[in-house]
Amino acid sequence: MEIFSLLTLWLHVIAAVVWVGGNLILAMVIVPHFKQSLPPVQRIQILTQIGKRFEPVVWGCVGVLFFTGIVNIFFAVDLTTATPISNAFMRTLLIKIVLFFVLVILTVLHSMIFAPRLAAAVETLDLTLEELPPEVKPLRTQMSVISSLMGVVSLLILLAAVALRMGI
Repeated sequence: MEIFSLLTLWLHVIAAVVWVGGNLILAMVIVPHFKQSLPPVQRIQILTQIGKRFEPVVWGCVGVLFFTGIVNIFFAVDLTTATPISNAFMRTLLIKIVLFFVLVILTVLHSMIFAPRLAAAVETLDLTLEELPPEVKPLRTQMSVISSLMGVVSLLILLAAVALRMGI
């Protein structure tokens, strides 16, 4: 049983690293590079293509995290005696679970609503435009806000995961 516990925790960590790490690499490396080297329309189109390729990976990771998370809870907690308000571990676990679902909701908003809207808005624009038209700027701002929230929530989930391992 210990080997199964080890494997599910390992899969959980790998899925988190891929999902969160991929998002952070996009936000901290790829987007800033493109901001310096590409006009906004071309940048948005390329980032849309990257996002479409990353999307199946993201949803695969979400599935793995959901199911391995459930299994890991059963290995970590005696559910017959623990209650969410009885100890710090259960409170932290509850916070982590809520944050996970917030991140899933933000990811749905990002990939299924805001990204397609922004992609459609720039689809017919000249690739060499140095500035986005006024009607497109709010869409880019919305994407930026959602992406930033995703980054913050991701980091909070990692903080909660570390706190769980430390028994906090």
